[in-house]
Amino acid sequence: MKTKSIFSFLLIFLITLSCKNTNNVLDNNEKDYPCNINMENYDYSFGIEYDNQELYLTPGMQSDLNDEYFEEIKTIIGTPEYNISGILTICDWFKNNFTLENAGGGMIGKKTVNELYESKTFYGCHSAALVISSILREFGFPTVMIETASVEWAYDYYNGTTQSFLGHVMTEVYVLDQWILLDYNGTFVEDYDCTNPFISTTDNQGLFTYAKGKDIWDYGVRDPSDTHNMMINFSDNIGCFEDKFNSVDYEWEN
Repeated sequence: MKTKSIFSFLLIFLITLSCKNTNNVLDNNEKDYPCNINMENYDYSFGIEYDNQELYLTPGMQSDLNDEYFEEIKTIIGTPEYNISGILTICDWFKNNFTLENAGGGMIGKKTVNELYESKTFYGCHSAALVISSILREFGFPTVMIETASVEWAYDYYNGTTQSFLGHVMTEVYVLDQWILLDYNGTFVEDYDCTNPFISTTDNQGLFTYAKGKDIWDYGVRDPSDTHNMMINFSDNIGCFEDKFNSVDYEWEN
């Protein structure tokens, strides 16, 4: 079933950013925007070896779930089936057992999966995706975390009309011989192109991937400022990426 909204929450830093109701903001930028990156060998896979899925069964330092905690989860939900329904079982367990404490982006990179599990607290999409990615990996699903920025936000930030930050973190999951895209609220894209950095959304803003790894420490994020700097770099060079915008139109399901 196609979902009405992709995200329960967008990652919102500093102040709340209201979504604009436009037909397609990506078509409304007529001026030339800068590109100060050599794009000749730009790697949109961000070093992920998609044909070597076994690499992403091994956790990173931030996502190494304690064996005792994994056994607790397994006792409660059993062993999920190796399919999308099994993946959604873990999302449902997370939704029913963790409480959101909205930190406005201030807790990005601050907690390991074990610290989050102990408190049964998450602070936004970074920590939610970390918990779900880590558990899926323990159950035998290769996972990669991806960090994205709102394309509309990038134009607004470059033009000086916002000083806040707007993006989202999700999980790529390998299941039944393909990579799918999973949001922590249980919505997913089955017909997903993991090599395309653009992600279409139901609100027509669009998201653009700027980092990937086993967890956010893996791609160098230990503090909110690390995420902010990556997003600003995307905004400052948005002209490099415009040919990718609107290049896919995904159907989100749940």
